[in-house]
Amino acid sequence: MEVGDFVRGERKRQGLTQQQLATKSGVGLNFVYQLEKNKPSVQLDSLNQVLRALGYCVSVQRDFRPWDAPKTGDIGTLRPKLSSHIPEMDEF
Repeated sequence: MEVGDFVRGERKRQGLTQQQLATKSGVGLNFVYQLEKNKPSVQLDSLNQVLRALGYCVSVQRDFRPWDAPKTGDIGTLRPKLSSHIPEMDEF
């Protein structure tokens, strides 16, 4: 699942319009539209704002393999893992 597909599904599950999500997360309506269309040029900080508005965040795990090397037994592409944990400001 692409991040944009996740955002669209979660936005609809929460009963929000694209405009409401844009306002709630502090990003422009065009950004939400492009994000939900899985445009490759979305900015990570804006993505995090949208995910936080939905109650999620992206977590990053350190991994010492080359970025394009699949994990043992991993078939498919590596994608950010979404977590419902929203870190406090002092965790950054």
